[in-house]
Amino acid sequence: MKEDFLPGNRFARIYRFKEVTSTMDVCEDLIKSGICKGIVVAESQTSGRGRNAKKWVSVANGNIYLSFFDELNVGFIPQRCAVASFLAADSFVKEPDKVKIKWPNDILIDFRKVSGIIAKILDFGGKRFYVCGIGVNVFMPEDREKNFVWKPTAVSEFAEVSSEKVLDKLIEKIDYAFSAQSNKIFNVYAEKISWMTGKNIVFSQDLIKRENGRITGFSDDFSVIGILTDEGLKELSALSILSII
Repeated sequence: MKEDFLPGNRFARIYRFKEVTSTMDVCEDLIKSGICKGIVVAESQTSGRGRNAKKWVSVANGNIYLSFFDELNVGFIPQRCAVASFLAADSFVKEPDKVKIKWPNDILIDFRKVSGIIAKILDFGGKRFYVCGIGVNVFMPEDREKNFVWKPTAVSEFAEVSSEKVLDKLIEKIDYAFSAQSNKIFNVYAEKISWMTGKNIVFSQDLIKRENGRITGFSDDFSVIGILTDEGLKELSALSILSII
């Protein structure tokens, strides 16, 4: 492990590893050792976490596997993560409207997935912490032909970048997103996800049954998506969006 200071950054330190089980696991271990905040980065993960218990492919190929943690002192945690990852990707992709947030917090470029996010709350020692993980494809995954729900893409497909440049930008935007007032994050997130309203989608609640519907909107805190189906309006807090038309 290599530990470095992050001058002026609210998370104070970055912990760098060659390989870990999961950067989120390391964050939890650091919290339990008495460290209250920080950013963890690894070159590879053996058990990277994705949403809904999915595995995030995490080989050492120059892509970013990052998690961070702090005491729970802000709201809109998933939205802050999404805004940070969106702003980082968007700063390299110069074509307008190429980068999008897909509810709840995936980042798409040209309707292919470049970044995934996971967040959780951890109670320890009488305190509450948030632990967030962000994966970013700087380069195309080697298993790009795997049957992903959303085809992958990479920042390097749209700009000349390096892993360190993308990492530095992501750290900068995480600091911004978790320091900004909630209403500012709310407004950015609302704007960047508004493209989904009115779109026809195919979705699944169990990855077995496929359903069709039209997105009617989101709850005030964006935790619920409304979908009008043949069976009526469904308001869901968890589902897999298989396609958007």
